Amino acid sequence: MSANRQFQLIYLLLRHGRMSARQLAQRFEVSERTIYRDVDALSAAGVPIYAVPGRGGGVALMEHYILDRAAFSDEEQQQLLTALQSLSGSAQTQAAQTLDKLSGLFRRQEPNWLQVDLSRWGNSGTDNAAFTVLRDAIRQQRQLLFTYAGACGPAARRRVLPARLVFKGQAWYLQAFCLDRNAYRSFKLSRILEMETGEGFRTLPSPPPPIDGNTAPEHPPLHLRLRFSPAMAYRVYDEFDAGCVAREEDGSLRVKAAFPEDAWLYGYLLSFGAGVQVLEPCQVRRRLGALAKEIWRQCTDLDAGCQDFDDTMGTAFMKEEQCMEQNFCQSCGMPLAAAEDYGTEADGSRSPHYCKYCYQQGAFQGAMTMQEMIDFCTPMVVQANPGITAEQAQAQMHKFFPTLLRWKGQ
Repeated sequence: MSANRQFQLIYLLLRHGRMSARQLAQRFEVSERTIYRDVDALSAAGVPIYAVPGRGGGVALMEHYILDRAAFSDEEQQQLLTALQSLSGSAQTQAAQTLDKLSGLFRRQEPNWLQVDLSRWGNSGTDNAAFTVLRDAIRQQRQLLFTYAGACGPAARRRVLPARLVFKGQAWYLQAFCLDRNAYRSFKLSRILEMETGEGFRTLPSPPPPIDGNTAPEHPPLHLRLRFSPAMAYRVYDEFDAGCVAREEDGSLRVKAAFPEDAWLYGYLLSFGAGVQVLEPCQVRRRLGALAKEIWRQCTDLDAGCQDFDDTMGTAFMKEEQCMEQNFCQSCGMPLAAAEDYGTEADGSRSPHYCKYCYQQGAFQGAMTMQEMIDFCTPMVVQANPGITAEQAQAQMHKFFPTLLRWKGQ
């Protein structure tokens, strides 16, 4: 007689109500006689279970029976309490009473080691509120109406039958049957605006497909080969599966990935600045280059109120001789505009190559690698050049620093 089989028998009856001895015997691959013996044993142990003989009969539990806490193993009790603790926002508030009751029933208090916050950084709480609306619409089977800011044009009003919420690739999506397109679509939650619930519906036309398989047919995925600079490693491993990433000897990273070709793709690639190179396909590389040129044209047409980043520290596009003529520190790239900016040699004379912060009395002020110098300079470059990111500053320095005297050959 298996205690595990008896517990499973109780679970089945709680879920399905009355079941025939034959169904239970087939489920557990035992004889009907064995099932009746299990029923007798459970009844003797105080479980209100009974068997009704004859056609239309079966095995059932008394109505309103509640499974005792002993039916859950320690691990199962822990998993259940952790699942309740992981709820966030309004859902966590609503689950607090249930958590207290189960903690008392199980006579255990799990440490609050897990917290899930569904909101984005800097969000004032609207994300959690949106989750509540979506959850209720899915559970109550009510239509949703919202404005959606898609990647293929201006924001448009959509009317959908919500099916489920999916977390995929660092973002939440609503899978829903779109009544305007008569097909399933996935909507990124951060792009759903002005949401409201509508009238109810009975059933979905069909179960939602896997989210990987419902890319809109007008935008089939493109297979890209990308090369990222070492400074982009933190974003590469944040946003791509490690199995898609190959590290090269110089620290750069090659990535194979598939994306739909739309406006979002080019905006995403441009967000890496000079830290990404499109190897394939050629049309994406050319299109990305054209967009970068247009951004450059728009920026140069503006009335610049401050000195350009290129003028501040030189750029990767300048030749080595030009850098030397501009009198940049050959250690940190700082412009040497006045005599007091220069360091000193061992005899006290002015150093022809290095600034006073890097070089004094014929020696560098502290040993460091080129990467450590770049990391040290990044916040100062960003502060001196409003509008550029730390990633853009590092990408420029990774091209510029190897031309400096101190770092040649490293």
